[in-house]
Amino acid sequence: MASAGIEEIRSWILSRHPERDDVAADENLIESRLVDSLSFVELVYAIEGASGVEIDFDNIDINDFQTLSSIEKAFFAAV
Repeated sequence: MASAGIEEIRSWILSRHPERDDVAADENLIESRLVDSLSFVELVYAIEGASGVEIDFDNIDINDFQTLSSIEKAFFAAV
C-alpha cells in the first residue's frame, strides 16, 4: 500500500492533468510528460512538503523522480 505522502504526490500530479484519473506507480513521469521542466521544481517542493525532507538541489538524482515508486523509495521510505 502506498504511503499517505506518495498519495499526496499522486494527487498533486493528477490535479495538473485533469484528463487523467490515475498514475501508475511505475509510470515514468518525465517520459509521459506528467512532469516537465517547468513543473519539476514544483514537484520537488511538493515532495518536500509531503515528506518533511529538504531536498538539496545541488545533489538531485533524477532517477529519484522518474516514477511514484522511486519517489516513495527515496523520500517516504523512512517517514
